[in-house]
Amino acid sequence: MNVNDTMHQGEFKSHQWFGATACAPLYSWRTMEDTPHADSTGSCFMSVKNFTKFVEYAPCRTEFRGRKGQGYCQGGFSADFTQNGKVVLGGPGSYFWQGQLITAFKQEIVKAYYPGFFLTSVDGQIQTKQKKEITFDDTYMGYSVTVGEFSGDDDEDFVTGVPRGVRLHGQVSILNGSLNVLKTFTGEQMGSYYGYSVSASDINNDGMTDLLVGAPMFMVRDSDGRLEELGRVYVYLQNEALDLIPQLPHLTGTQTFGRFGSSITPLGDLNQDGYNDVAISCPFGGEEHQGLVLIYNGHAAGLGEKPSQLISGQWASTGLSAIPASFGFALRGGKDLDNNGYPDLIVGAFGADKAILYRSRPIVNTSATLAVYPTMINPEEKVCSLSRGNETLHVSCVNLSFCLSANGKHLPNHLEFNVEVQLDRLKQQQKGAVRRALFLDTQLPALHRTLTVPNGARVCSDTKIYLRDEKDFRDKLSPIFVALNFSLNPQAASDRHGLRPILNYQTTELIEQ
Repeated sequence: MNVNDTMHQGEFKSHQWFGATACAPLYSWRTMEDTPHADSTGSCFMSVKNFTKFVEYAPCRTEFRGRKGQGYCQGGFSADFTQNGKVVLGGPGSYFWQGQLITAFKQEIVKAYYPGFFLTSVDGQIQTKQKKEITFDDTYMGYSVTVGEFSGDDDEDFVTGVPRGVRLHGQVSILNGSLNVLKTFTGEQMGSYYGYSVSASDINNDGMTDLLVGAPMFMVRDSDGRLEELGRVYVYLQNEALDLIPQLPHLTGTQTFGRFGSSITPLGDLNQDGYNDVAISCPFGGEEHQGLVLIYNGHAAGLGEKPSQLISGQWASTGLSAIPASFGFALRGGKDLDNNGYPDLIVGAFGADKAILYRSRPIVNTSATLAVYPTMINPEEKVCSLSRGNETLHVSCVNLSFCLSANGKHLPNHLEFNVEVQLDRLKQQQKGAVRRALFLDTQLPALHRTLTVPNGARVCSDTKIYLRDEKDFRDKLSPIFVALNFSLNPQAASDRHGLRPILNYQTTELIEQ
């Protein structure tokens, strides 16, 4: 660079993609050549002592420069950590873009780091080597990476996506701690970018780590026979060591060019039902291409086929020149950041220069019962009294009882519900129809009540309903339907974290009798 008409060696800091992971995979190293030259080796930064110190680690910054070596490694294009302190980096540009994985213990990196000196390798560092026997380069090993236990030895293994492998069909490889390949999976469609994203989590709570693989450019034929790029995510359930069976049907996107499956992250157990959940992004989906993140819940048979929640980005990109916000391009979940007992989700939208934190609300498991007894109203038995002005009328009546039970983890001690009971509900939907039953205490066909239920308890309410005079209605044959509808009171106070609880998405909120 030119400083005061004098040329100095230096580094160009822009466009290095710092923050794409915990690294800057397009970091360009210029200082080893007197002739202007740059190698996109990449560089990573690890925090020590709760972000009070940072250690730089750039294992591709070696003497093996240029395309044939690690000069275009882009180290840190993907990254993950094992539970025992290993870091694994993906470098998809090494060796004519064959790509590679590099792994070392974090404590060795920290111990060897010295400010001002290049740290290219540490004790115990291992990496995959260039393959000499292959016909095609440009396969991009290390494009994505995750960790999980797949070999049955209690040591976490590495999983990496190779999205241009096997003649562009894509490949995913499981490697052990010594970086020996244990198992591979191959994509079903050329150009689908199978392996663009990988993630590992025990979805069905059987104690075995399951695998998810994204192919965001997967194409499906529409009803007219035309190909549409929708994206697909493959779920592999592990039965035993290295025995992974695909869950069918595969999860396929619904947004054309939405790139469903671009990012996948384990969320932990969002709804506290004992099964881990997953978030999958569709960063260019939505009517205004604002980006979508879909939440899928785990269960005993695997991952749900339909999302339980859809999170939409806030930044539309409808103009031809508009830069997409890419909401969901990066996801990270599974950590309880606000200490409310539920894991949270961070969504990256690099086109909008934003990272958004979504805090999980406490889940309320609720069940309701509705009973009318006796179930028959005899118009001849008028055992209830009804006051109407100065007049007392005798009417036919029966008992109505409804109960609510509520429980959940990390909830307020008391929960408020809005309860609505509608009598002769079908008549409500018919224009001009008369509802044949009314509540005895209000003489109205609907009851609205706020019910307070202690967490872990069951609360009931009893009342009576009566039959109107027969001359007031014509329909004396069809049954009288009673409907109970309930919801959490939206005006109830928030908890100490500023969040209001929410009903479990599987709750039946409408009951008919």
